[in-house]
Amino acid sequence: MKRRTKVIIGVLAAVVIVAVVAAVIASRRGKGMLVRTAKVGRQNLVQLVTANGTVQAKTKVELSANVMGEVTELNVKEGDRVTKGELLAVIDQARYAAAVNSAKYNLQGLESELVRSREAAAQAKRDLARANQQFKDGILAEADREHTRSTYEQAVASAQRAQRQVEQARADLASADDSLAKTEIRAPMDGIVTRRNIEKGEVIVTGTMNNPGTVLMTISDMSTIEAVLEVDQTDVPQLRLGQPAVVRIDAFPDERFPGEVSEIGSSPIQGTSALGGAATGTDYSVKVTLLKHPERIRPGLTVTADITTATRNDALTVPIGALVERQPEAKTTPTPAPDAAGPAATSAHKEAIASRPREIEGVYVVAGHKAEFRPVTTGIRGELDVEVTSGLKQGDEVIVGPFKALRDLKPGAEIMVDKSKEPGLE
Repeated sequence: MKRRTKVIIGVLAAVVIVAVVAAVIASRRGKGMLVRTAKVGRQNLVQLVTANGTVQAKTKVELSANVMGEVTELNVKEGDRVTKGELLAVIDQARYAAAVNSAKYNLQGLESELVRSREAAAQAKRDLARANQQFKDGILAEADREHTRSTYEQAVASAQRAQRQVEQARADLASADDSLAKTEIRAPMDGIVTRRNIEKGEVIVTGTMNNPGTVLMTISDMSTIEAVLEVDQTDVPQLRLGQPAVVRIDAFPDERFPGEVSEIGSSPIQGTSALGGAATGTDYSVKVTLLKHPERIRPGLTVTADITTATRNDALTVPIGALVERQPEAKTTPTPAPDAAGPAATSAHKEAIASRPREIEGVYVVAGHKAEFRPVTTGIRGELDVEVTSGLKQGDEVIVGPFKALRDLKPGAEIMVDKSKEPGLE
């Protein structure tokens, strides 16, 4: 008897459980789509543009040779600190020194010739003066006076020609001196040798219009460092000179370095980017000057920078995931089919397409047990939240997920709020 009673009780309990489960399922189905929500609140919002790049010295000079020849002396190596005017390298001076000596001897000979020409011109001038007086006194024929005048003019011309030859020789000597001086490569400023591309004994090639010459070495002033970033074209309009930034150098992962935007490129990056890949033509070069940097920094280290483009205190915000876009209510006026009635209909079809309203940005607000679509105007965007400047008020409950629910949700749809998960998590 007791056993039979237990069986009956067990069966009744099972029936009750099944009934409860069925009631819960029916209840959930009746309440509609399961969604997660978040409250509209206020917080301090920061809008960032994040980009990658490399560091370099703000001031650097790539030294190239203006004369050809073998490197006969090399006084520095990479990492050496140099001062302005210091002798870094010497190119073989033999033929350039010979050219200077040749120019000097040539100049000396022409200067002697100039002295003789000037003396001859002076003598011819005195002869002409004496001939003029004798002709005036009637003791010299006209023909003889004209011959003396011709001799004088030729002497003057010879002296002028000798003067021009001397000037040309002086210019040749100056050019030879300049070439000889260029065989000595000196530091143009104080700095550090951050790259050395030559070795002693190597032959230097000078550049031409189409072919660059040998870059001997790079001198960098490491007192001021900048990060050269590659910023996507969609973020460039947000940037302004002087905006603050925080730079993270991969070689110093535990440190953060302040900086500010110092230059914004006006044309996209072409060719090869600083990060080693091929430029896409949609990134722009932006430079951020570091206000502080480690002493052991080296050019070429990779960085990531967060540039603050806007801030808003006590902003009304919603999670970015709550934003959706919807087509506005369709108009009742039919759109003419293309080519249905000739050119007029085709034109009307194009105008109808062009005049179609753009999608409306908004959020779904919980209104009782239903979803209400509410258009909003947004402001700046943070990492997870976006500012709402109109359309919502503090305390409104907005639907934030899951994504599939937001995608399929329609205004007025029945919903049920899932309280088991944190807002914003899928």
